[in-house]
Amino acid sequence: MTWEQRKFTDITFLSGEKNKDNLPYESYSVTNENGFVPQNEQFENGGTMATADKRMYYIVSKNSFAYNPARINVGSIGYYDGPENVIVSSLYEVFKTSEDVDDRYLWHWFKSNNFKKLIEEYQEGGVRLYFYYDKLCMCSLPTPSIQEQIKIGCYFDNLDHLITLHQRELEKLQNIKKSMLEKMFV
Repeated sequence: MTWEQRKFTDITFLSGEKNKDNLPYESYSVTNENGFVPQNEQFENGGTMATADKRMYYIVSKNSFAYNPARINVGSIGYYDGPENVIVSSLYEVFKTSEDVDDRYLWHWFKSNNFKKLIEEYQEGGVRLYFYYDKLCMCSLPTPSIQEQIKIGCYFDNLDHLITLHQRELEKLQNIKKSMLEKMFV
């Protein structure tokens, strides 16, 4: 089956709703390295959101993407698949995908150089550059069938898992070397 270019307007939709009732959802941030991270792990004393009025913050539900338009250029995008709703700053863009695209496939595409080039092309601003959701909607994504997207997403998930295992093994070996050097050169 041939791949087709799909516009983000056709495969995604904004999903962040304001926390109008000020519900006590846990506050999250999105980081470059780890995606969604609880604010209390990210900042001392839980950051500014710990005691803030949270009515203006966006509720993020399971299977949502979120990013800060001023930090997407450095890779700050996250995919949330947790069981409980959480909230993020109202500065974030929060969206979900249609049934035509596999979230894992899209997640790996967001980590590609192709996506970075689109950000550079469409971001706007002066001193600080922004890439809002409306700019994302101007972009398109090469997509195969949904079955192939699932296989591609699983393939890259497996590669990530393998990389993590090898990194842990490397760290163990580096610690052994360090220990041996310390004992050898007393």
